[in-house]
Amino acid sequence: MTRTIDARAALAAEYSAKAGAYASHWSPVIRPMALPLLGALPLRAAGRVLDAGSGSGAHLQDLRDAAPQATLLAIDRADGMLRARPLPDVPAAVMDIEALALRPQSIDVAVLIFVLFHLPEPAQGLAEIRRVLRPGGVAGIATWGRDPGTPGMSIWTAELERARAPADPRDPRVMQQARMDTPDKLRELISAAGYASARIWSVTCEYTFTPNALIAVQTGCGLPMRRLAGLSSEVQSACELRVRRGMETLTVEELTYRPEVLFAVARR
Repeated sequence: MTRTIDARAALAAEYSAKAGAYASHWSPVIRPMALPLLGALPLRAAGRVLDAGSGSGAHLQDLRDAAPQATLLAIDRADGMLRARPLPDVPAAVMDIEALALRPQSIDVAVLIFVLFHLPEPAQGLAEIRRVLRPGGVAGIATWGRDPGTPGMSIWTAELERARAPADPRDPRVMQQARMDTPDKLRELISAAGYASARIWSVTCEYTFTPNALIAVQTGCGLPMRRLAGLSSEVQSACELRVRRGMETLTVEELTYRPEVLFAVARR
Protein backbone atom coordinates (compact mmCIF):
# COMPACT_ATOMS: atom_id res chain seq x y z
CA MET A 1 0.00 0.00 0.00
CA THR A 2 2.81 2.45 0.85
CA ARG A 3 4.40 1.90 -2.56
CA THR A 4 1.06 2.62 -4.26
CA ILE A 5 0.69 5.84 -2.27
CA ASP A 6 4.21 6.80 -3.30
CA ALA A 7 3.35 6.12 -6.97
CA ARG A 8 0.31 8.40 -6.73
CA ALA A 9 2.33 11.11 -5.00
CA ALA A 10 5.10 10.91 -7.61
CA LEU A 11 2.58 11.22 -10.45
CA ALA A 12 0.95 14.22 -8.77
CA ALA A 13 4.36 15.88 -8.35
CA GLU A 14 5.20 15.19 -12.00
CA TYR A 15 1.96 16.76 -13.22
CA SER A 16 2.32 19.75 -10.90
CA ALA A 17 5.81 20.41 -12.26
CA LYS A 18 4.70 20.27 -15.89
CA ALA A 19 1.33 22.02 -15.46
CA GLY A 20 2.25 25.04 -17.56
CA ALA A 21 3.55 22.98 -20.46
CA TYR A 22 0.57 20.65 -20.24
CA ALA A 23 -1.93 23.53 -20.33
CA SER A 24 -0.14 25.24 -23.22
CA HIS A 25 0.79 22.29 -25.42
CA TRP A 26 -1.25 19.16 -24.63
CA SER A 27 -4.63 20.45 -23.45
CA PRO A 28 -5.38 22.06 -26.85
CA VAL A 29 -4.73 18.68 -28.50
CA ILE A 30 -6.97 16.56 -26.29
CA ARG A 31 -9.71 19.06 -25.36
CA PRO A 32 -11.67 18.67 -28.62
CA MET A 33 -11.23 14.90 -28.50
CA ALA A 34 -13.35 14.71 -25.33
CA LEU A 35 -16.16 17.03 -26.40
CA PRO A 36 -18.43 14.26 -27.77
CA LEU A 37 -18.77 13.02 -24.18
CA LEU A 38 -20.23 16.28 -22.89
CA GLY A 39 -22.98 16.26 -25.50
CA ALA A 40 -24.11 12.83 -24.27
CA LEU A 41 -24.48 13.85 -20.61
CA PRO A 42 -27.56 15.35 -18.87
CA LEU A 43 -25.74 18.56 -18.04
CA ARG A 44 -28.39 21.16 -18.87
CA ALA A 45 -30.48 20.35 -15.78
CA ALA A 46 -27.62 19.33 -13.47
CA GLY A 47 -27.29 21.04 -10.12
CA ARG A 48 -23.80 19.85 -9.11
CA VAL A 49 -21.13 18.69 -11.56
CA LEU A 50 -17.82 17.13 -10.55
CA ASP A 51 -14.78 17.33 -12.86
CA ALA A 52 -12.78 14.45 -11.39
CA GLY A 53 -9.15 14.57 -12.47
CA SER A 54 -9.69 18.07 -13.83
CA GLY A 55 -5.98 18.66 -14.42
CA SER A 56 -5.38 22.15 -15.79
CA GLY A 57 -9.11 22.63 -16.33
CA ALA A 58 -9.27 22.30 -20.10
CA HIS A 59 -12.97 21.38 -19.98
CA LEU A 60 -14.21 23.70 -17.24
CA GLN A 61 -15.55 26.32 -19.65
CA ASP A 62 -17.17 23.61 -21.75
CA LEU A 63 -18.85 22.23 -18.63
CA ARG A 64 -19.99 25.68 -17.56
CA ASP A 65 -21.48 26.30 -21.00
CA ALA A 66 -23.24 22.92 -21.04
CA ALA A 67 -24.44 23.12 -17.42
CA PRO A 68 -25.24 26.81 -16.88
CA GLN A 69 -27.28 26.18 -13.70
CA ALA A 70 -24.74 23.88 -12.07
CA THR A 71 -22.22 24.38 -9.33
CA LEU A 72 -18.91 23.03 -10.66
CA LEU A 73 -16.21 21.40 -8.57
CA ALA A 74 -12.74 20.55 -9.92
CA ILE A 75 -10.60 17.97 -8.16
CA ASP A 76 -7.15 16.56 -8.89
CA ARG A 77 -4.24 15.12 -6.93
CA ALA A 78 -1.84 17.60 -8.58
CA ASP A 79 -2.25 21.01 -6.95
CA GLY A 80 -0.03 22.60 -9.62
CA MET A 81 -2.46 21.51 -12.31
CA LEU A 82 -5.43 22.96 -10.43
CA ARG A 83 -3.61 26.27 -10.04
CA ALA A 84 -3.25 26.42 -13.84
CA ARG A 85 -7.02 26.18 -14.45
CA PRO A 86 -8.42 28.98 -16.64
CA LEU A 87 -11.47 29.61 -14.40
CA PRO A 88 -10.09 30.36 -10.94
CA ASP A 89 -13.60 31.04 -9.64
CA VAL A 90 -14.48 27.35 -10.01
CA PRO A 91 -13.92 25.73 -6.59
CA ALA A 92 -11.03 23.26 -6.66
CA ALA A 93 -9.66 20.74 -4.19
CA VAL A 94 -6.70 18.39 -4.06
CA MET A 95 -8.40 15.02 -3.79
CA ASP A 96 -7.90 11.36 -4.66
CA ILE A 97 -10.62 9.90 -6.88
CA GLU A 98 -10.22 6.55 -5.11
CA ALA A 99 -11.03 8.17 -1.73
CA LEU A 100 -13.33 11.14 -2.33
CA ALA A 101 -13.87 13.57 0.52
CA LEU A 102 -17.42 14.26 -0.65
CA ARG A 103 -20.83 13.45 0.81
CA PRO A 104 -22.68 10.42 -0.56
CA GLN A 105 -25.32 11.16 -3.19
CA SER A 106 -24.28 14.80 -3.59
CA ILE A 107 -23.39 14.99 -7.31
CA ASP A 108 -25.64 14.91 -10.39
CA VAL A 109 -22.98 14.38 -13.06
CA ALA A 110 -19.30 13.46 -12.74
CA VAL A 111 -16.80 13.43 -15.58
CA LEU A 112 -13.51 11.54 -15.71
CA ILE A 113 -11.72 12.79 -18.80
CA PHE A 114 -8.43 11.07 -19.65
CA VAL A 115 -7.73 10.23 -16.03
CA LEU A 116 -9.16 6.78 -15.27
CA PHE A 117 -6.01 5.04 -16.54
CA HIS A 118 -3.93 6.88 -13.94
CA LEU A 119 -5.74 5.22 -11.02
CA PRO A 120 -3.97 2.19 -9.55
CA GLU A 121 -7.43 0.70 -8.90
CA PRO A 122 -9.74 2.13 -11.55
CA ALA A 123 -12.77 0.08 -10.45
CA GLN A 124 -12.35 1.51 -6.93
CA GLY A 125 -12.27 5.03 -8.38
CA LEU A 126 -15.44 4.36 -10.35
CA ALA A 127 -17.09 2.94 -7.25
CA GLU A 128 -16.20 6.10 -5.32
CA ILE A 129 -17.72 8.22 -8.07
CA ARG A 130 -20.86 6.06 -7.90
CA ARG A 131 -21.00 6.59 -4.12
CA VAL A 132 -21.19 10.37 -4.49
CA LEU A 133 -23.70 10.32 -7.38
CA ARG A 134 -27.35 10.91 -6.59
CA PRO A 135 -29.80 8.14 -7.53
CA GLY A 136 -30.03 8.24 -11.31
CA GLY A 137 -26.83 10.29 -11.49
CA VAL A 138 -24.39 9.78 -14.34
CA ALA A 139 -20.63 9.32 -14.72
CA GLY A 140 -19.10 10.29 -18.06
CA ILE A 141 -15.77 8.73 -19.01
CA ALA A 142 -13.31 9.49 -21.79
CA THR A 143 -10.23 7.28 -22.10
CA TRP A 144 -7.84 6.04 -24.76
CA GLY A 145 -8.60 3.02 -26.90
CA ARG A 146 -6.10 2.17 -29.63
CA ASP A 147 -3.41 4.81 -29.22
CA PRO A 148 -0.44 4.83 -31.60
CA GLY A 149 1.35 7.45 -29.50
CA THR A 150 2.20 10.91 -30.73
CA PRO A 151 3.98 11.04 -34.09
CA GLY A 152 7.72 10.64 -34.33
CA MET A 153 8.12 8.42 -31.27
CA SER A 154 10.34 6.02 -33.22
CA ILE A 155 12.74 8.92 -33.79
CA TRP A 156 12.75 9.69 -30.09
CA THR A 157 13.25 6.05 -29.14
CA ALA A 158 16.26 5.69 -31.43
CA GLU A 159 17.91 8.88 -30.20
CA LEU A 160 17.17 8.27 -26.52
CA GLU A 161 18.67 4.80 -26.79
CA ARG A 162 21.68 6.24 -28.59
CA ALA A 163 22.09 8.73 -25.72
CA ARG A 164 21.69 5.87 -23.20
CA ALA A 165 18.77 7.59 -21.52
CA PRO A 166 17.29 5.72 -18.57
CA ALA A 167 13.95 3.97 -18.91
CA ASP A 168 10.70 5.78 -18.19
CA PRO A 169 10.78 6.44 -14.42
CA ARG A 170 6.99 6.56 -14.07
CA ASP A 171 5.57 3.76 -11.94
CA PRO A 172 3.50 1.32 -14.05
CA ARG A 173 0.82 1.21 -11.34
CA VAL A 174 -0.36 4.65 -12.48
CA MET A 175 -0.44 3.62 -16.14
CA GLN A 176 -3.46 1.31 -16.38
CA GLN A 177 -4.56 1.98 -19.98
CA ALA A 178 -4.28 -1.71 -20.93
CA ARG A 179 -7.09 -2.46 -18.44
CA MET A 180 -9.59 -0.25 -20.31
CA ASP A 181 -8.48 0.12 -23.94
CA THR A 182 -11.40 -1.78 -25.48
CA PRO A 183 -15.16 -1.35 -24.98
CA ASP A 184 -15.39 -4.78 -23.33
CA LYS A 185 -12.64 -3.99 -20.82
CA LEU A 186 -14.18 -0.63 -20.00
CA ARG A 187 -17.62 -2.19 -19.58
CA GLU A 188 -16.16 -4.78 -17.20
CA LEU A 189 -14.67 -2.05 -14.97
CA ILE A 190 -17.92 -0.10 -14.95
CA SER A 191 -19.90 -3.23 -14.08
CA ALA A 192 -17.46 -4.14 -11.31
CA ALA A 193 -18.04 -0.70 -9.79
CA GLY A 194 -21.77 -1.38 -9.50
CA TYR A 195 -23.34 0.87 -12.13
CA ALA A 196 -26.82 -0.04 -13.32
CA SER A 197 -26.12 0.53 -17.03
CA ALA A 198 -23.55 1.96 -19.39
CA ARG A 199 -23.51 3.19 -22.97
CA ILE A 200 -20.05 2.85 -24.54
CA TRP A 201 -18.86 4.00 -27.94
CA SER A 202 -15.65 5.04 -29.69
CA VAL A 203 -14.43 7.79 -32.01
CA THR A 204 -11.20 7.96 -33.98
CA CYS A 205 -9.86 11.48 -33.52
CA GLU A 206 -7.31 13.42 -35.52
CA TYR A 207 -4.80 16.18 -34.81
CA THR A 208 -2.04 17.36 -37.12
CA PHE A 209 1.09 18.76 -35.45
CA THR A 210 3.81 20.99 -36.76
CA PRO A 211 7.31 19.74 -35.91
CA ASN A 212 7.77 22.57 -33.40
CA ALA A 213 4.45 21.92 -31.69
CA LEU A 214 5.14 18.20 -31.54
CA ILE A 215 8.54 18.65 -29.94
CA ALA A 216 7.07 21.16 -27.46
CA VAL A 217 4.53 18.55 -26.33
CA GLN A 218 7.04 15.74 -26.11
CA THR A 219 9.75 17.68 -24.26
CA GLY A 220 7.30 19.61 -22.10
CA CYS A 221 4.96 16.91 -20.83
CA GLY A 222 5.47 13.62 -22.69
CA LEU A 223 7.44 10.42 -22.32
CA PRO A 224 10.60 11.94 -23.88
CA MET A 225 10.56 14.60 -21.15
CA ARG A 226 10.69 11.94 -18.47
CA ARG A 227 13.57 10.07 -20.09
CA LEU A 228 15.52 13.23 -21.00
CA ALA A 229 15.52 14.24 -17.33
CA GLY A 230 18.03 11.46 -16.64
CA LEU A 231 20.63 12.97 -19.00
CA SER A 232 23.01 15.88 -18.60
CA SER A 233 21.86 19.17 -20.12
CA GLU A 234 24.52 18.90 -22.82
CA VAL A 235 23.43 15.41 -23.84
CA GLN A 236 19.77 16.46 -23.69
CA SER A 237 20.42 19.33 -26.11
CA ALA A 238 22.30 17.14 -28.56
CA CYS A 239 19.60 14.48 -28.44
CA GLU A 240 16.82 17.01 -29.00
CA LEU A 241 18.70 18.57 -31.92
CA ARG A 242 18.97 15.20 -33.66
CA VAL A 243 15.29 14.52 -33.03
CA ARG A 244 14.34 17.94 -34.39
CA ARG A 245 16.20 17.23 -37.62
CA GLY A 246 14.35 13.95 -37.95
CA MET A 247 10.95 15.54 -37.21
CA GLU A 248 11.49 18.14 -39.91
CA THR A 249 11.58 15.37 -42.53
CA LEU A 250 8.11 14.07 -41.60
CA THR A 251 5.22 14.58 -43.98
CA VAL A 252 1.86 16.07 -42.96
CA GLU A 253 0.46 12.53 -42.89
CA GLU A 254 3.28 11.38 -40.61
CA LEU A 255 2.65 14.36 -38.31
CA THR A 256 -1.02 13.46 -37.90
CA TYR A 257 -2.05 11.81 -34.64
CA ARG A 258 -5.07 9.49 -34.85
CA PRO A 259 -5.95 7.92 -31.49
CA GLU A 260 -9.16 6.08 -30.74
CA VAL A 261 -11.08 7.58 -27.82
CA LEU A 262 -13.53 5.45 -25.84
CA PHE A 263 -16.54 7.13 -24.24
CA ALA A 264 -18.89 5.80 -21.60
CA VAL A 265 -22.00 7.17 -19.95
CA ALA A 266 -22.64 5.08 -16.82
CA ARG A 267 -25.82 5.48 -14.79
CA ARG A 268 -25.92 4.90 -11.04
